[in-house]
Amino acid sequence: MTRNTKADSISPFEAENGKKATVSRNSPKTTETNFSPEHGKETSSSSKKTDMKPDAKATPKASEATATTLAPGVEKTSAVREKEEKKPEAQSVSPSPKAPSSKGSSQETPSQQATPGVSSPTLPEVTESKPFSSNIEQKPSATKKPDARSMAPAEPQRQPSQTGIDAMSLLKSSENTKGSGRTRGFGASKSGAHRSAAEVIAKTTSRDHPKPSIVHQSNVAKKQPSQSAGTSKSVKPEVKAQSRLTPKVPIPPEPKGPIGGVPLQRPSVPLIKEAAIATVLNADHPDPFSFFGMHKSGAANTLIVRVFYPEANAIQLIDNAGKVIADLQKAHDEGLFATEISDHTEPFPYRLRVTTLSGKTDIDDPYRFPPTLSEKDAQDLANGRSFTLYKLLGAHTARIDGVTGVAFAVWAPNASHVAVVGDFNAWDGRRHSMRFHPNCGVWEMFLPGVGSGSLYKYEIKHTPGSVPEIKSDPCAFYTELPLGTASVVYDDGTAFPWQDSDWIKNRKTRTGADKPLSFYEVHLGSWRRKPEEDNRWLDYREMADDLVTYCVDMGFTHISLLPVSEYIYDDTVGYLPSSLYAPTNRYGTPDDLRYFINVCHKAGIGVVADWVPNYFSEEEHGLASFDGAPLYEHKNPWQGRDPDWNVPLYDLARKEVVNYLISNALYWFDHFHLDGLRIDGLAKMLYLDYGRAEGEWTPNADGGNENLDALAFIRQLNQLVAREYPGALMIAEDSSLRGNLTKPVSEGGLGFTLRWNTAWVYDTLRYLGRHPVHRKYYQFELTNPLAYAFDERFVLPVSHNHVSIGQGAMSNKFPGDYWQRFATLRAWYALLYALPNKKLLFMGTEFAQDREWNSNISLDWHLLDNHMHRGIQDLIRDLNKLYLKNSALHDSDTDAEGFQWIDTADDDSSIISFLRFTKDHAKFVVVVTHVTPVVRPNYRIGVPKAGRYREILNTDAEVYGGGNQGSAGSATAEQHWAHGREFSICLTLPPYATVILEPEEEK
Repeated sequence: MTRNTKADSISPFEAENGKKATVSRNSPKTTETNFSPEHGKETSSSSKKTDMKPDAKATPKASEATATTLAPGVEKTSAVREKEEKKPEAQSVSPSPKAPSSKGSSQETPSQQATPGVSSPTLPEVTESKPFSSNIEQKPSATKKPDARSMAPAEPQRQPSQTGIDAMSLLKSSENTKGSGRTRGFGASKSGAHRSAAEVIAKTTSRDHPKPSIVHQSNVAKKQPSQSAGTSKSVKPEVKAQSRLTPKVPIPPEPKGPIGGVPLQRPSVPLIKEAAIATVLNADHPDPFSFFGMHKSGAANTLIVRVFYPEANAIQLIDNAGKVIADLQKAHDEGLFATEISDHTEPFPYRLRVTTLSGKTDIDDPYRFPPTLSEKDAQDLANGRSFTLYKLLGAHTARIDGVTGVAFAVWAPNASHVAVVGDFNAWDGRRHSMRFHPNCGVWEMFLPGVGSGSLYKYEIKHTPGSVPEIKSDPCAFYTELPLGTASVVYDDGTAFPWQDSDWIKNRKTRTGADKPLSFYEVHLGSWRRKPEEDNRWLDYREMADDLVTYCVDMGFTHISLLPVSEYIYDDTVGYLPSSLYAPTNRYGTPDDLRYFINVCHKAGIGVVADWVPNYFSEEEHGLASFDGAPLYEHKNPWQGRDPDWNVPLYDLARKEVVNYLISNALYWFDHFHLDGLRIDGLAKMLYLDYGRAEGEWTPNADGGNENLDALAFIRQLNQLVAREYPGALMIAEDSSLRGNLTKPVSEGGLGFTLRWNTAWVYDTLRYLGRHPVHRKYYQFELTNPLAYAFDERFVLPVSHNHVSIGQGAMSNKFPGDYWQRFATLRAWYALLYALPNKKLLFMGTEFAQDREWNSNISLDWHLLDNHMHRGIQDLIRDLNKLYLKNSALHDSDTDAEGFQWIDTADDDSSIISFLRFTKDHAKFVVVVTHVTPVVRPNYRIGVPKAGRYREILNTDAEVYGGGNQGSAGSATAEQHWAHGREFSICLTLPPYATVILEPEEEK
């Protein structure tokens, strides 16, 4: 199984060269984090400096020549200031021959490179020069071609003060006592308390995709200026721009002049204020679309363009024809560029030509595109009226102004900042900050050049300066293969070539109350595997060949899938979803699932799936505290958590959450052509006190225990499904005694199509689990369920719940020897098919798998080599075909007039008998079930009319593994009163068997 790891991301130019390395956001520099002794805050400096802190062995005279300089952010004591005022001006040191000088300033020798980890000798400081204007061509030093390291400002020399606080001594002492204890030079990398962005994001992201290939510098604003020897007062920066992840770190001021003879390429008039730079680098800008892109400048007839692109060495503004309009100037080393355009008065279409280490590329600026969300869409989202929410939120490939890209949108009303991060921007949350719509709480953005298959998430900050959370898209159509959690850009399936129009058109005629429905419940990951291929599971397309063919052969009308929405952990088998809109990646792509459903429909097989709208995964990438506060989950802890699973519950009182869930249900019908959804664990939704002790729940507004919000949600959902998708099934699993689930909403019901009758399964299994001698005392367990069989439209479910871990195999639920257990199981299966209501069997139960279901391995198909297991499978095949063919077994499924007891009082013999009729009573069948180990010859039962009765099914037949006992295939009714009827037949009843007969038609 392929999955991404926590390996560092690879930048585009490295990927081309086949390399993998961590790329700093301010590459090629790296950073070193230091500490301000006074405040305990972190400061940073370039990892390779041209000036080092004083050697411990420096002579006092050399030290006295330099004024005391404190670390940034450390205030001087009054004693220090008084001493400096009295100190004579320090003598200048001979200037470097190649360093440009400034009038009135000291001249010093250039700084030298230090050996990392070793203290350096005291060096004179470089003199401060006048800043160079950006429009004057500067020449580098003739002695050495400058690079990013040589352009770093010199570190000012520091001298311990005789009075007050010695900042550098404290700093050095702090360094010497940390880590391994060895003395660190300024050039040595130091591990401190500061965490880089990559470390923080690696903590908040999942283990799936590569973590950002970026390492934040804490000096996010400007460099510490050089000082002359005669200067005693350190320069205090006007604005302390803060690090994105450590906002209280003091930022040293910008250098005032050339470094090592090389001029700084800065605009003569700053285009971006330092405070704005800080918000960009900290990913905290309140309105990025008012800052980035092209805007009118404050100056008359001038436009300004701002771009943030950390990997860029140079950026040019070009028109659509590729003509260069202007060169953007680098406003900050992190990758912030800007330029002014004076020959245009109105914004115009433009592109960017970006130069990186891998070459030049022409791109579109995402900040030049209009909003992707209209005012009407925003209003519908705010009012909870958009039941196609998935068309507005999520990631959608789009074409805007002739440019192809992806429109991203996410609901996060409590966030202060949201950005799209992904493999297209090195997972850097500063690159693509989104536009906020306050009226609906949605953040959106169009990213040109991004396409299908791209990995993405959202970086969300609750408050400015807070550590961001990295979240998957709640409306993602596709995700990484678990345990990966990144969302994947994928189309919504509108272009899929469906071939099931006839099925959809006639679906209503197939699912009526009088139609036979036989469901085969399947967990795709364990139905069948490929042991010769590392025991891998089948994918959707392989299932389309194998599973569909099997179901057609067995006579099932529908496949009932366990949840298909994405989930993280295999053991939850989908009942703790992590991405409701995305089919699980375990078995293929969304289009592969569509292919599977399309093949099912062409073969005459319907498809329903379990759907979980009550709780969700609490993984840090998911919906829990999505924007820093309870959003999808209920704020009340008693209503916000499931009492059994201890996971968040949806807040169904919030219209946006209801909108999200209803839209998801309709999405599965609309974009995957599902024929039904089954809601699991409905009782937990409907009752506030379900599974909770007294005092652990809050009554509703009426003082009751009903969840009124959940009831309203269910009614609205079922009404919409019935209206929009005729013939679609909405199935409830409710373990409570609540009635009217399948009545229409207009008649006071909840509007479900079908309801699982789990009580019948437990009652009958309890009865058959008793010793045959004791069953006569509990005959009511076999007959009582029929008292309410017609109150709802029921399904009799032999589901995964009955064979899960701890439940045991079906054949092991009964007493007796091997043969008796199988005989009892055959009799029970036939009784299930003969009684009213629809049918459901979980995979493996159709051939009596003799172990509990394990979702991690395949079913034991080899058991079919045993004639007893093969006999059970043959029986189920024949029962399905009989159920479909004989209208008396389904025609009046919900009509009590179609069912009549013959006898329920023969407790001593453990025998029950009944009749099933068609609606017009023109046809009927006789059903007898006997569950003791003896043969009952000449057993008389009353029948409606005289004539010959043919045995159409006997579970004791040899072909099913039975003893072949019976009435030789038929019996003739005599005019002999029995059970209140004029006519009766005498049968030979086999042990542990169910026999079904029908009158032969008169010729």
